[in-house]
Formats: sequence, structure tokens, C-alpha cells
Amino acid sequence: MSLATLHDTIYALSTPPGKSAIAVMRITGRDAIKISSKCISDPERLFSTRGGDSIYTNITDEKGNHVDDVIITVFRAPHSYTGEDLIEIHTHGSVLIVDLLQNLLQSSGARLAEPGEFSRRAYMHGKITLEELEVLTLRIDASSERALSKVESLVARKYEKLRNIYDVLIGLLAQVNAQIDFGESDHVQIEGLEDQIKVARTSLQEYIDQASSRSANKGYYSVALVGPPNVGKSSLFNSLLRYERSIVSEVPGTTRDYLEAYLIIDGFRVKLIDTAGLREAQEEIESKGIALGKSVTEESDLTLRITDPESRDVIPQNGEILVHNKADLDHFQKKIFVSAKTGEGLQELTNFLKEKLVSLDSQFSSYSVSDSERSLIKEVLRILENVAEFDDVTLLAENIRRSSEILASLLGQNIGEDSLNHIFLKMCIGK
Repeated sequence: MSLATLHDTIYALSTPPGKSAIAVMRITGRDAIKISSKCISDPERLFSTRGGDSIYTNITDEKGNHVDDVIITVFRAPHSYTGEDLIEIHTHGSVLIVDLLQNLLQSSGARLAEPGEFSRRAYMHGKITLEELEVLTLRIDASSERALSKVESLVARKYEKLRNIYDVLIGLLAQVNAQIDFGESDHVQIEGLEDQIKVARTSLQEYIDQASSRSANKGYYSVALVGPPNVGKSSLFNSLLRYERSIVSEVPGTTRDYLEAYLIIDGFRVKLIDTAGLREAQEEIESKGIALGKSVTEESDLTLRITDPESRDVIPQNGEILVHNKADLDHFQKKIFVSAKTGEGLQELTNFLKEKLVSLDSQFSSYSVSDSERSLIKEVLRILENVAEFDDVTLLAENIRRSSEILASLLGQNIGEDSLNHIFLKMCIGK
């Protein structure tokens, strides 16, 4: 992203798209107030509004037609999230109104923000550090109350480890530079050099070993319901949700691919997935639907294999958990048994899922690193692998300097453009 791009005035919807009670549009940049004023009936009020104050006004289109009554809050630079002039327009949550407002902003000179661009500007203007940004991102993505409560301490522990390693390398680099400036020969003569390099490498390896993958934290845990047609997957799906989300029919193959819905189980956010019945497909569309269901099942955190009286002896595969449905028909009462029809066993199944989710959540209780962060740490380990054996003090200094620069970028110091793009493009538009 170029400097010229950062000087643009940008806008984005900061509330989820779709019909809602309220929608919030954010506009930031040096022309945020000027551009926003073109969209309301009384622009002079916006120019005179103090930072932190709000006004009640209305949006009008290019012809002066009334669009919606709105509340606009003004944040003046540098006292805003981005450090720039920032406007928040609160409209009614109509898809049509939001679209009209976006068109008005675009025709008035603003452009749609890229993913994470608001936070990037906050970072560029010194309003937020990478550490604070990571805390914010993980809070948004937290999959449980437990994870939410631990975010700040885990991120602090992660950055403390990085800073300690960085300090070791910077101290070592100072000694090497002193050797270059004041040493009597070109050969390395630093006491404890090998031990200090070993400390840095050991700490870096521990940093990786103790971290979980960032991809593991997706903001929810997924639970897939699988099994042949008519074992009651859709009925159980609806029973767990406590509302009719999936069509239930005695006709085999009613669910053609898969359905998703979210629920909360004792503080855990769960994506429940109802998949197509496993059987020999009768036609191409059904075949594709079954394949899609298998695909999401392979990526799920937990897979519940649903049975009925005709399929009790099924052998679970790949960690599947057997859940015996329609227990009211044959009075089956072994292991996990339920009746989606009568509600028998549903609370026990929910308690079982809670135990499994607690176990899953404990696996991701460590700080997390992204694939790119892991790759950079491994690069530092590679550089430092044989550096203590270098006789050339200049070459030694260059390798230690390069290692410290990589760690500095992970700490948010002198971070390169490519790294910034990677960090902020992963965020949602409007954040």
C-alpha cells in the first residue's frame, strides 16, 4: 500500500452486512468531514461539530431527496481510532439505505477501505502497537469465554519472550561492533559468544514449540453431524439449535449438501453442521452435495456419527463419536443415546460436547503465531545455526544484525511494507 493510498479518504461498513436495527458506516481521512457533509441536508453543522460530539440529521441523495434520519459522531484528528478525522454515521439497518450511503460517499470522493485499513492507519499514526492490535484481533476471534479472558496475558507473554531474545541479540551485536571498532585483529574475540548464541537459539526454539497455530483460532469450534439418510441428523440439528433450521422429511436425501448454524454451549461458540446423508448417490447433484459434506466434515473439530435402530453396529472412522438417535424406538441406552423427537438424552449430549470443547480449548491456551511469523523465526534459527563458528567479525556482525532486524519486525519495529500488508489484509473490512 503506497503513501498516496494512505492519504485517501476511505469508508467501510463496520457492522455486519444485511438487515439489522442499526448500521454503522465509518469514514476516515483528511477529507472525512468534507466528504460526509456532502451527504447530509445541513453540512455546516458537521463542520462546526466538536470532536467527540454527535448530531442528529438526515442523509439526502444527489437530488436532495430524504434517505434516512441518522446520528453522526465526529472524531477530530489526532483524537480518533485512526489518528485522522473520523466520522461514524449511524443509520437504520436497511440494506438499501446502506448501499445508497456507500454510493453517495464514493461519488463524493471516498473509496471503499481495504481489509484492516482502519487499523493500519491507527498503527501508522502511532495509535496502536502490533501487540495491542493482536490483542484486539484475538478478542474478536475468541471462540470461548475462557479464551477471551486469557487473550491479553497470552499476547503479553508472547511479546515478552520475543523482546528477551531480541535484547540478547542486540547486546551481542554491541559487543561485536565494539570488537570491529576497537579490536586488535579481524578475528572474533568475544567471551561467551557461543553460549549467548546458544541461549538465543534455545529461546527461539522454545518460542515456536510453546506456540499454537494462529489458524487454530478461527473464532468457533465446528461440530459436524454425519451418517446415512434418515437417521435423524436434521432433527437432531434442529433440536440442538432449539429452532427449525433444517428441513425434516422422511424422503431420503432431503439435505443435499450441508447446512450451518451457530449456537453457544456453555460459553463456547459452536458452528453446527448438518451434512447430506452418506449413501451411493443417485445423480450428479446429490453426488456433489455428499462430497461437499465430506469436505466440511474433514475440517471439523468434532464429528458426530448419528445412528438409528438399523445402523447401531456402525464402526466409527477417523475419530468419529457415535451418537445413537431415535432411542425412543428401540430403547437403546448404551454410550451416547438421544431422541431428537422426545428430547431424551439431549442434555447429556450437550454436557458431553461441553467436556470435549473444554478439552479442545485447553490445547490452544498458549499464545499463537501465524505461519509467516513461524517462517521468520525459523529463518533466524537458520542464520544463527553456525554463526558462532565465524572467524570474520564483519560477517558475524552482519548475521547477528540480520537476525535482530527480523525479530524487530515481529515486535513492530522497522517493519517492512510486505509484512504490514500481510498483517492487515487478514483483517475484516471496516476494522
